[in-house]
Amino acid sequence: MKPTFKAFSAGSRYAWFLILYFWIYGFVGSVNRFVQSYYQEDISRQLSTGRSFLGTTWSLSIIIGAVCSPIGGYLIDKYSYKKVMMASSLLGAASVGTLLLFQNTAGYFIGFGVLSGLIGIAASANYIFVADWFSSHRAKVLVILNSSNSLGLAILSPIFILNESRLGWIQLYWVTFASGLLFCVFTFLVVRRNPANRLETELHSERPREKLKVRSAMSFVRNLQDRRIMVVMIALFTCGFSMGTVEMHLMAIYQVAGANQMIFSSSLSLLGVLELSGGIVFSFLLDRMRRELALGCLYIVRVTAFVILFLNFPVSPLFFSLIFGASYLGALPGGILLANETLEKKGIPAGMLTGFLICIHQAGGAISGIAGGANYDLFHNYQLLIGANILLSLLSSIGYLTVYRKSNVKVGAAA
Repeated sequence: MKPTFKAFSAGSRYAWFLILYFWIYGFVGSVNRFVQSYYQEDISRQLSTGRSFLGTTWSLSIIIGAVCSPIGGYLIDKYSYKKVMMASSLLGAASVGTLLLFQNTAGYFIGFGVLSGLIGIAASANYIFVADWFSSHRAKVLVILNSSNSLGLAILSPIFILNESRLGWIQLYWVTFASGLLFCVFTFLVVRRNPANRLETELHSERPREKLKVRSAMSFVRNLQDRRIMVVMIALFTCGFSMGTVEMHLMAIYQVAGANQMIFSSSLSLLGVLELSGGIVFSFLLDRMRRELALGCLYIVRVTAFVILFLNFPVSPLFFSLIFGASYLGALPGGILLANETLEKKGIPAGMLTGFLICIHQAGGAISGIAGGANYDLFHNYQLLIGANILLSLLSSIGYLTVYRKSNVKVGAAA
């Protein structure tokens, strides 16, 4: 029987309504991504600081977010993803509001270094929401949710760039401040758990405790030594490093390389469009072929993209956006799904694993933020950062393909 989406009559329609709601918020949230990348020069000049400070602050936010991920998973289990999402949106508004109120290095550091990192308590919320409302095709649903930020970047970036003389980074930050407050209010009004799962939860809570598998921390660490899990951890660190490079430094890379403004603007739109279309393609591949093979191919695509960016041809921005964008959204959900499937067979809770893997992913982003700023301040380019992306992506691809090959050998021997 082919897997289908959960169909709870009106409930299924409400699930898609919630996806649309979260998608719209993610679309608006892309404004913050654009400002942090595009206005680095303006922000650093107004704050009288260097890009290393901006990169370090951004990385601190990533580190705090990584630490908050498993804590947020615990809070979601205890209080529900709705309440954690509301708290996260308030922290987002407080983050931007701090900078708007205190437009100096201290305000930026507290707002975007500390408070912004606390938003990470909701890092697992989308995964829990999708698991709550959908029984299958979860990779596709996650790609749809993650595409909101990408399409926001694609559609809004050229608009902001063409109206740069009228729209500064402060005005755009007011938009993100207001959206955080509105999201908190609307989340309280419209978001709820799937009522069809309440009975299942109650029945589960009534099962004898001795039948539930309880794993110690040492047992969890031993299971992380599984070859597949180790490859997933390396690949998710690489994914975080690449995403940190793109989200924090890509626009600065183009500016330093002297890219034509039309090509520059077009590449951003192309990146957003390809992030969506490529994510959908890879989500189908992840559902229809061995995940290890699909992910191995995904990282080969990333190697190709970063090689083109490193060579710095006049049309490198367009080709990089075309190639990298196709692989942008598949690596994180694909890796987590593969790891969950591996450890679920051993009785490891999926929530604990998800929070841990998100920490690994965020750590990669934090390091790329620091490395990119230091690379620029030392050499006034980003070539070392791009080279590191090439090597890490190549290593991740080899790891996934090796696991796939050895799995096939075992299957053949068993047959």
